[in-house]
Amino acid sequence: MRNIILQHYDGKLGELEKFSVDNIKRYAERCGAEYELVLGKPLGSKLCPQSQKLCMLLEKYDDYDMVVMLDIDMFERKGQTANIFTDATGIGMYSSIQQELHKGLVKTFPMLCGMDAPYWGGAVYRMNLEERKRLRKVMDVNELAVFNRSHVDEGCMNRLSFLSGQKFSTLSGPDGGAEWCHCSFKEGIENAALIHIRPKFKLTGPRVPKIDVYQNLVSRGLVE
Repeated sequence: MRNIILQHYDGKLGELEKFSVDNIKRYAERCGAEYELVLGKPLGSKLCPQSQKLCMLLEKYDDYDMVVMLDIDMFERKGQTANIFTDATGIGMYSSIQQELHKGLVKTFPMLCGMDAPYWGGAVYRMNLEERKRLRKVMDVNELAVFNRSHVDEGCMNRLSFLSGQKFSTLSGPDGGAEWCHCSFKEGIENAALIHIRPKFKLTGPRVPKIDVYQNLVSRGLVE
């Protein structure tokens, strides 16, 4: 089996992004996988930066059995041992938050998207070759540009799934696979496999720089 973890960024890496790259590189190595940081606009200038993550569907990655795309503010929790390639099943997270966002997507784009087509949180996608080929076959960058201002890559993935007949494939684990993308402000973070840095310390708290949240997690021994 040949697997790879991808991250994407369009622009100059900031401090947090550099920390994430270093962390996820180490995670990929521990998982026995390769790693690649994709920069710029691999799908061209018509798609917004978030939707460039769909580059994971490109033919250039067909030599890999499994491709995982992680946001560049994701971190492995210090001390955890779970391998997203062997200890997880499914494609993406569908927690209670995604369930509500899914409804909003279909309400906004009723002719393009559907509740029967899967909706996955955009911070983590995990796809085998068959799944990637299925979505790539119906991918039209010009059409997907409609999601640039609303729902971005999550909207794109739902549209491609709607067109291709891709069924729901939720990441394994409680709350729709949230352990593979645990928001940094949520309780239970000590049991997470991967942590998603969000710009606040608490669910109802004010916005703060993500780097401050990262440094807080470092001080608590949750990431390194």
